[in-house]
Amino acid sequence: GRDDLKKNGAANQPDEFFATLFRLLQEQLGERLDCPASAITEDVVDAHALLRNAPATLRTALHEQFQLCNQARYAPVRGSGELNSVAAQFEKLIGELQNLKA
Repeated sequence: GRDDLKKNGAANQPDEFFATLFRLLQEQLGERLDCPASAITEDVVDAHALLRNAPATLRTALHEQFQLCNQARYAPVRGSGELNSVAAQFEKLIGELQNLKA
């Protein structure tokens, strides 16, 4: 999925990019929180004990990624540079998420 994210960003395909980003957020959080990916929404950031105890910077970054996905449904098309920047932020976020201690 991460390769698809980068490919969609480089190809300036925002619809596919944000659909992939949302799916990856769900999958990564679902795996880390032992929840079905389909049950993951932005609310989990504030509702799940592991994330409530996570560093504020991680919680903020998760909220921002979810909000970017939501805004993409209504916002004008973004350029590939911006999509690549979001992909890099996602990579950093996933690294921090994987370092959380249960």
